Amino acid sequence: MRKVVVIGGGYGGIKALEEFARNDQNIEVTLIDQHTYHYLQTESYDLVASKIPIQESFIYLPTLVASFGKNFHFIHDEAVAIKEDQVVCKEGTYPFDYCVIATGSVTKFLQGFEKKGKHSLGVKSLRAALHIKQYFEEELFARLEPKRAKRSFRVIVIGGGLSGVEIAAEMRCYFNQYVKENALSCGNIEIQLLSKHILKGVDQKTRDKAVKRLRQLGVSLVPQYVNEITEQKAILSGGETIDFDFAIFAGGIEPSPFIQNLEYTKDARGFLVVDEYLRVEKNIFAVGDVAVLKDKEGNLIPPTAQSAEQSGVIAAKNILQAISNQPLQRADIRLRGLAIALGGKYAIIVTPFGFQISGILGWIGKKAIEKGYKWPLKLKAKQGFEKLTACKGEK
Repeated sequence: MRKVVVIGGGYGGIKALEEFARNDQNIEVTLIDQHTYHYLQTESYDLVASKIPIQESFIYLPTLVASFGKNFHFIHDEAVAIKEDQVVCKEGTYPFDYCVIATGSVTKFLQGFEKKGKHSLGVKSLRAALHIKQYFEEELFARLEPKRAKRSFRVIVIGGGLSGVEIAAEMRCYFNQYVKENALSCGNIEIQLLSKHILKGVDQKTRDKAVKRLRQLGVSLVPQYVNEITEQKAILSGGETIDFDFAIFAGGIEPSPFIQNLEYTKDARGFLVVDEYLRVEKNIFAVGDVAVLKDKEGNLIPPTAQSAEQSGVIAAKNILQAISNQPLQRADIRLRGLAIALGGKYAIIVTPFGFQISGILGWIGKKAIEKGYKWPLKLKAKQGFEKLTACKGEK
């Protein structure tokens, strides 16, 4: 029986598992992750804005993996190295015939941000999202007292990419709605989005519509880069400084320490260089944010949930092909449109056919995409719960 180890239970790792589960070959698949959950980062902003409970923001990995069958196993451990066809973790070593590296990326912080405390965080982890949610809820609760309600409060969001735009819009909408429902004054709560560019790389029509929506909500746009963060002060590229009460960093990613320690070929940023079949070595594949992904024309593919999912499927198919001594499939990753949540029941969907859907219809479409991904996994996890011996008889 061939052994396959998947490192990382993110979007790419989960799609690889699903692809392995669809085949009837005699393989044993082990998923290793330092967390016991698959974090649904696309829904993190709804979590921060208290639109969904915490259990709707993740999938429990032990039950999900159990649903795929007796040859699928979950190991809660942290990978630290790959040596001689073995994944070396803090708690054990796991041999493999084939391996898929799908550990994702981490936030690349600015100078000063690495010393972040209670006043500043990134947004790529469930723990960070919960911290931000708690901080804002405590601030809003305090504003029920008249004296505290008059105090000005400034949140800065650093980064004008998809994550920055979505979190700025959702938080502004969240504050607006809270104030409206509780008859409070909102003028002294400020959300600033700091970035030289908004949605760089997206078509001009979509950018213009997104900027218009941000301004309608009341988000202040500051068209400068942030060079450094000190204690509750942002130093801008133009030399100015901005004081803040809370900062959210949503710009830039870098490889995790695990990837940094690997000795495979990497690009200038430290991400793994893969061949046309997504291999870093003959029997080791890399997918999602950890890999330098390109389309068939050689154009770089941005790190998104879409590209992670597609690369996870391709890597799994190629492993199955290799086991069967069949030709491998060249990666042809293509982004099929774009969905941008812009606060409340408003979103923009850029379809692969060139037209847009915006407003509440865009929001409905985006939610349909999210639910279409989450609900099947939730159902599988429920089935896996029934299969786990330790859970027999529990309700």
